[in-house]
Amino acid sequence: MFITAAHKEEIKKIFTVMERYAENLKRLTNEGRERFLTDPLLQLAAERSLHIAMECVTDVGNLLIDTLIMRDPSSYEDIVQILAEEEVIAKDFASHFLEAVRYRRILVHEYQKIVPDELYEMVRKHSGDFDQYRDSVYTYVGIS
Repeated sequence: MFITAAHKEEIKKIFTVMERYAENLKRLTNEGRERFLTDPLLQLAAERSLHIAMECVTDVGNLLIDTLIMRDPSSYEDIVQILAEEEVIAKDFASHFLEAVRYRRILVHEYQKIVPDELYEMVRKHSGDFDQYRDSVYTYVGIS
């Protein structure tokens, strides 16, 4: 199979959503650690923004994997690993980004384990990764 114009439009739509949430993450880190740790609304915004941005990452990943008939992923982490194996994203980037992908499980299923300081660090370390992911995918599929 190959990536059609319709696939490219779907990827762009998903990334438009992702960009909005990734921008929220960047703004949250600009608030500073102390304010973040003492403001539950900032923490909730971070949780939701990181979760939705990660869903966008995996949605685009699944679209590419299905369309280009790559091996089937067995987990969210596997989506990123497959994209690295297929050279959609760089392997070193994938290794770094997997930490954020794994944190998705805490956000969605183990939310009682969320620690504000760890959440802040996750946002601080990975808020810029979404732009790199988008740029890598755009390059791979030929979107300028």
